[in-house]
Amino acid sequence: MAGLIIFGGTTEGRELAEHAAAMGISATVSVTTSYGEKLLGGLAGVSVRCGPLGEEGICRLLEEGRPRLVVDATHPYAALATAHISSACQKAGIPCLRVKREGAQGPGEANDGAEIYWVHTWREASALLAKDQKPALFTIGSKGLADFVAEPHLKGRIYARVLPDSKVLASCEKMGLPGKQVLAMQGPFSVEMNCAMVRMANAGWLVTKESGKKGGFAEKLEAARICQIPVIVMGRPVNEEGASLKEAKEILESWDWGQGLQTGGGAASENPQSQPCRVLSLIGMGMGGGGQLTLEAVEALELSDAVLGAPRMLEGVERWTRGKRREALYFGEAVVDWVKAHREYGRVAVVYSGDTGFYSGCASLLKLIRGEKGAGGLDVQVYPGISTLSCLCARFQKDWGGIYPASAHGRDCDVARLLRRHGRVFLLLGKQGLGGLCRRLAQEGLGQAQVFAGIRLGYPDEQVLSGRAGDFTGYEGCALAAVILEKASGEGPCTAGTL
Repeated sequence: MAGLIIFGGTTEGRELAEHAAAMGISATVSVTTSYGEKLLGGLAGVSVRCGPLGEEGICRLLEEGRPRLVVDATHPYAALATAHISSACQKAGIPCLRVKREGAQGPGEANDGAEIYWVHTWREASALLAKDQKPALFTIGSKGLADFVAEPHLKGRIYARVLPDSKVLASCEKMGLPGKQVLAMQGPFSVEMNCAMVRMANAGWLVTKESGKKGGFAEKLEAARICQIPVIVMGRPVNEEGASLKEAKEILESWDWGQGLQTGGGAASENPQSQPCRVLSLIGMGMGGGGQLTLEAVEALELSDAVLGAPRMLEGVERWTRGKRREALYFGEAVVDWVKAHREYGRVAVVYSGDTGFYSGCASLLKLIRGEKGAGGLDVQVYPGISTLSCLCARFQKDWGGIYPASAHGRDCDVARLLRRHGRVFLLLGKQGLGGLCRRLAQEGLGQAQVFAGIRLGYPDEQVLSGRAGDFTGYEGCALAAVILEKASGEGPCTAGTL
């Protein structure tokens, strides 16, 4: 049993661990890298566990350790880790103290002559770096590098300063960053050292985070000013509340380790079961390639620890899921069994083609979760994609009001009857493809029906075709298609109603 559990291999986490050891407090420190583990070795009464933890793992650690107090001293950019720690503490009824890093400069403050761009996303930073072809020194850590490395205009331009940890170096190699462009060093660094690295890389840009005084942010800005290069700062994701490092040390000193917290902190939730411990996100991709994902779906993917789906779907979301576990599973029972068996993943996403509400595997999975096969304790969230019907109408600048939606993908569908009944029909095609559909329509006397087809919508080789059904009876192209059919006048009755 630990009196104190500290999350974070940060400078603040290490100083608090040293403070706890000096006070004779039994403590466990959770860090994510073996390098952080080495830095904390040898402190009396302090044990160290190493490796990343999702919310479920944090719950287990608290259950096993049964601490009197939890201190969240994770990095200011580790917003998801902070959310997991807070939620786990609420469930366990354990007080949690968040230690916020003392800031340096922020937008609008004096920058001592340095040219500074404050951005919120890697896309904004990438757009700024596209202004020229100069090398860039990145000091944002290894986790945020993958998106930049994948940008064609940054190939060969990225020099990354990362922790000297074997797993970190392996991840750099895996994402395709050459060893000569990796600077493995432990900071924070002096102005002179920052200047030396800028000059070594011949950098025309510095990309960093607002890491506060402990993270050497002021020294980075000063080095950029001296070297006369612009700085791109990835701003902190949230306005944090919590105690400073000094205040946190005072709280540890004022704590009655027999009675509980006397100063600061706050009461934990009185209902530890009020929130689910894990999140399952069901995500519709729209058409292929990921271009029809909504922004909230992209955010859910980026927050997820593991992603499941058909191989084609996983390929489509690869840019948002680098470094995450990905499994080619999409049938309902297989997904539920996997989620139950892998509780170490606090957030799991399942990606589906099309829209989650239109002939999607999402429906069968939801039925299983709600039924006897259900994976209890899951917070299930559904994110619809931009539907193929909506997108296909946009391609042809059509209003989709009044179009009857149907699917021939893996199911029997009397298309001729639907078209005669409704006049305008949207159809997802199956193995018969566009050619098979049009041959069937021609045989049914509907060869003059107007066809608006989208082949491989959303992919780089997308095709949009229009004409009469009789024009496409010999079509033998890709079967991954959707169509809008409009009945020609004189091709049978069109009456109101539904089948």
